[in-house]
Amino acid sequence: MKKLALISVVGLILTGCGGSDSNSNGSNDNNTQVPSAIQGTIDSVSGNTIVVNGYSYQVDSANYAGEDVAIADLEKNMMVSISSNARSASAHTSRAQVSLEPTIVGLISDANHNNGTFKVNGIALTFTDLSREIENSDWVMVSSLPTANAGYKVLSVVKFEPSDEYETVEVEGLITNLNLNTLTFNLGGALNVEYTVDSIDNDSNESELADGLWVEVTGSMVGSVLKADEVEVEDFDEIDNDTEIEGTITSVANDKSSFQLSFKGHFLVDENTRYEDGSKSKLTVDTEVEVTTKKVNGRNVATKIEFERDVDLEGTVQSIYLEGSSFEMTSLHGNQTIHVNKNTQFEDGLTFENLAIGDLIEVEAYKVNSQYIAIEIEAEDND
Repeated sequence: MKKLALISVVGLILTGCGGSDSNSNGSNDNNTQVPSAIQGTIDSVSGNTIVVNGYSYQVDSANYAGEDVAIADLEKNMMVSISSNARSASAHTSRAQVSLEPTIVGLISDANHNNGTFKVNGIALTFTDLSREIENSDWVMVSSLPTANAGYKVLSVVKFEPSDEYETVEVEGLITNLNLNTLTFNLGGALNVEYTVDSIDNDSNESELADGLWVEVTGSMVGSVLKADEVEVEDFDEIDNDTEIEGTITSVANDKSSFQLSFKGHFLVDENTRYEDGSKSKLTVDTEVEVTTKKVNGRNVATKIEFERDVDLEGTVQSIYLEGSSFEMTSLHGNQTIHVNKNTQFEDGLTFENLAIGDLIEVEAYKVNSQYIAIEIEAEDND
């Protein structure tokens, strides 16, 4: 597998072009408006082009913690942020910046590749696609989304090589068991953190730390304790208008007039909010969304909410196209062509090679540019 390396401190320039109506080759319609900023995961990487939340960017370079990262080392499902002056796909001369935004950075331990369980900085995680080339004591970056009650939903685990200047661990998570007398708290349910007043970033102070806040802590592991060099409260207080944010709904008002996103802040919903791939009724806890926002009277209002495009299909295999890595199946949604790739998970002894016409299967898939991409395929339960 590729091994991401932190190389040097450089400026970062991208040429931004794109939009959520991107076509299958990653390009976009010329009249597509680009958000002022994006926080989300990489959908795909092709050469020096990355697609994030459906928007395509020509990348000149990328960075993490102020250090250069080779474009070839970027991988699908890595969490990134991009701030851009680009307003439309035709603005090819616009400049943008991108940075990697992993949730957890540190040494991996207790790796079990058979069931995908492991720990980073003592936090227990699960990722069924954990590469067998990642071994205990390797440095890794973990990108994830929070869930309301089930910890971290891991999206990717990438092995990397720190530079001589950077060997700092990082953990984002909810503060619990805050003790202002001992200057300690827990992250991720079990990780013990010790901090000082001076370690709280310039935009915060000791009184602003509280249980239930989402924070980013950087520092070093001493035994099982994270000694904090910096503690930063993560929120959406300073985001610009027309920013698009990928996240998980972690709470929602009974009347669905507002919701909390990824524990970092609330968004109001009004009569002008637009919905894609769903409706207001889909605003439920642990639903993954992409939210475009604006400020109204100092509060964040969702101007657009796009729901995750996962769909469950049950039916019979009708045709198989080995060269195209796809097959056609019947379902309640009609005949659908399903595409598979290296990330598709097969259950019940199934593989793409042993699928047969007439097989009864269940498929979990997501839709990209009118194509269904299989996430998981299993034999249909006939009980």
